[in-house]
Amino acid sequence: MTGVPLVDLGAPDAPAVLDAAFRDVGFVMVTGHGVPAELVDRTRAAFLSFFHLPADRKAAVRMPRLGMAGWAPMGMEANGYSFGHETPPDMKESYRLGAHELPGRVALRGANVWPEEPAGFREAAVEYLGAVDAVHLRILEVCAVALGLEDQGFFRRHALRNDNTLNVNWYAPISHLGAPVEGQYRIGPHTDFGTITVLSREPGSSALQVQLPDGSWVEAPVVDGAFTVNCGDMMAHWSGGRWRSAIHRVLAPSAAEPDDALLSLVYFCEPDPETMITP
Repeated sequence: MTGVPLVDLGAPDAPAVLDAAFRDVGFVMVTGHGVPAELVDRTRAAFLSFFHLPADRKAAVRMPRLGMAGWAPMGMEANGYSFGHETPPDMKESYRLGAHELPGRVALRGANVWPEEPAGFREAAVEYLGAVDAVHLRILEVCAVALGLEDQGFFRRHALRNDNTLNVNWYAPISHLGAPVEGQYRIGPHTDFGTITVLSREPGSSALQVQLPDGSWVEAPVVDGAFTVNCGDMMAHWSGGRWRSAIHRVLAPSAAEPDDALLSLVYFCEPDPETMITP
């Protein structure tokens, strides 16, 4: 397999398609998830309105240090360092929220912070958190079937309390940021640490690229209404190495498209804190 396949969560072959995708690529495109397009659009609009605010108004909810809740301006993160590579800062702003707004989930990284504007920001974010968390739990059930576990609720049962993270990335246009320097990405090459990541993406000139086992790179397509889902380091280990946590990156925008801007809703999922991750 040399591309990112599409799987319908409601289809009988969903476990087999997901298994092959996670073995060969580490990524899959997911439909049949049940999240309304209206909710995704409303959530995107709320975060985009926030990112378009002047910096001094966004600073009221700036995260005190990386990894906590709040706004992270450009220059605060460089994902290449996770592989020991000294790289320029990633070309993005972010807003980070914990899933402890949802019933049963506990705050592990401090309380969420909420901006006073735009109106409806918190309501949209919390509603989206609930919807994408339900998708994550459903995918974990498919993962259990794909691995042939007798207990199809195994992964789900170990994922009901953790404070998963919604990280919303805004890739501003270079007409706003200036041209990238050598070696700069929108997000540098990295893997995700958790079980799975569920992304809502939009098309643009700088694609999400996934590294294949032979070292080549393939673009992850943007399919209308589909989530992009990838296997993280913990799930790769939990699967006994059957599945791969693929290195991925988002390229810097092209000078030919100076106004290209993207916004991604990224839901990072992890097991409950007391869970022992053994193959």
